[in-house]
Amino acid sequence: IFRHFAHRNTQVHTRKTPSTMSTFTTHPALVAPRAVVAAKRSSFNGASVVRAGVRAAPRAARRSTAVTRAGSGFSLETSNLIETGRGIKLLTEKECAVGVAFYPDFAYNAEGGVAPGTVTNVNVDGKVAINFDCVNVSIPAIDGATADVMGLPLPPLFRAEIVPQSMVGFIEKSTGKVELEIDADVILSAKPLYTSASVRVPLTLTSETSWGATRSARGKRLDSEGRCVLVAVARVPPVSDLAVSAAMMLPSDVLVALQCRFELVVGGKQVSGK
Repeated sequence: IFRHFAHRNTQVHTRKTPSTMSTFTTHPALVAPRAVVAAKRSSFNGASVVRAGVRAAPRAARRSTAVTRAGSGFSLETSNLIETGRGIKLLTEKECAVGVAFYPDFAYNAEGGVAPGTVTNVNVDGKVAINFDCVNVSIPAIDGATADVMGLPLPPLFRAEIVPQSMVGFIEKSTGKVELEIDADVILSAKPLYTSASVRVPLTLTSETSWGATRSARGKRLDSEGRCVLVAVARVPPVSDLAVSAAMMLPSDVLVALQCRFELVVGGKQVSGK
């Protein structure tokens, strides 16, 4: 289904701080202007990602996650397999990440997540529109079994459930670009002691760059196996639940970075890859 033509060379970006000039490479880097960064390197879909702990300078720092991008060197094969009405699945994998406010990022294992959808339109430019069936979307909860912070598991009672309410998006066949619009309810709990009201979080998951007030992230376009890295940074306002607002330091940026794989459903079978 997917054809691989070329890789983009590793790019080098130069960023200025108030007093010095520093060079960072996007293969890959987590950059924190005006902040002191203590970094730990880990693998992220074939490219390594630097997860950093940041001590903010007097002005709030913006943390930036860069993942090597496939660029326009990837193209989906134009065939009758990609047509209106065709079933498609989005699967989530290991080595994902979630970040809230200025807390260290959570390492998140989202393996087993699935979002079944249907191709609703393929236009003349090769943009494939997809509508997902939220009733059957399954996303692993963030808890001590699936997430850790700096190598330490989350507290045993903590649990964050993600319940999508709407999910639509598109894939560009000519470039491998992916963009998904999601409205999700997040429910925090420390059962049986406490369960929060749901917090609505609108996300734009993209294979490109997502920017927020204090965070940013760059994803990765579809490769020859249908894999990509989708990222989103969303600004969450204060909510009526004062405990949630205080714990999440609302208003604040929420970062999501997901390892994903797309599969077409052909004759009841899932088809992915070349």
